[in-house]
Amino acid sequence: MRKELIIIFTSNVPLYLQLKEKIIKLIEENELKVNEAIPSEPMLMEEYGLSRTTVRKALDELVNEGYLFRVHGKGTFVEGRKVEQGLVNLTSCTEDMRNMGLSARYELLNQQIMLATSSLRNNLNMLSEGKAFHIERIMYGNESPVNVTKSYIPYDYVQGIERFNFEKQSLYKVLEEEYNITILGGVRSFEAVVADEETAKKLSIDVGMPLIKFEGQVKGKLSDGSVVLIEYFQTHYRTDQVKFYIDQFR
Repeated sequence: MRKELIIIFTSNVPLYLQLKEKIIKLIEENELKVNEAIPSEPMLMEEYGLSRTTVRKALDELVNEGYLFRVHGKGTFVEGRKVEQGLVNLTSCTEDMRNMGLSARYELLNQQIMLATSSLRNNLNMLSEGKAFHIERIMYGNESPVNVTKSYIPYDYVQGIERFNFEKQSLYKVLEEEYNITILGGVRSFEAVVADEETAKKLSIDVGMPLIKFEGQVKGKLSDGSVVLIEYFQTHYRTDQVKFYIDQFR
């Protein structure tokens, strides 16, 4: 790995720009491959006689521009293609990744049947006290965390759903195939936030890293034809792994 990162510095260009441009060239020429770790900051400092400030500035810009990404406690890696997801249509992030040729999987963090709080009842339009099924999962793309999602569903509509393995199975597919609930669409808002300590740990990123937070409700049609709010969710996306678009041609 270190043999490939050969850098010859000149005097008329800032050192951090020279380091940055050389790393970009190695990435574009596929000498540094997707998901491959680059040398650590101390290694780059020692190898090329650069200051920590110079190395950090070059790497920070490469991360911000989407060439590299950091995994907390593990290092800095070459970025692959970002997952593209539509803002208007309610699409499956899993399907979007697989359509782009990326492997996708879930890690289940939490699964429980809980008593719905007043706030949750309001978000799910539950008219009386009742239970909700709750799952929290991390979505991985090519083994890198992409997002973490908390989902809540009125338990009255999905009794027994806790028997399914949501690390392996699609939530919406289970709703449609096992409970005859047709997903009709949803409403979601989004805002820019920064990662707190808990979210940063789940997504293997630094505290304070920019994220996009989605919050929304999904409507479904039950087997008796009635239309209800079937899900309330909150999702935090890594901005270095995902980009969103609006398709105005549909």
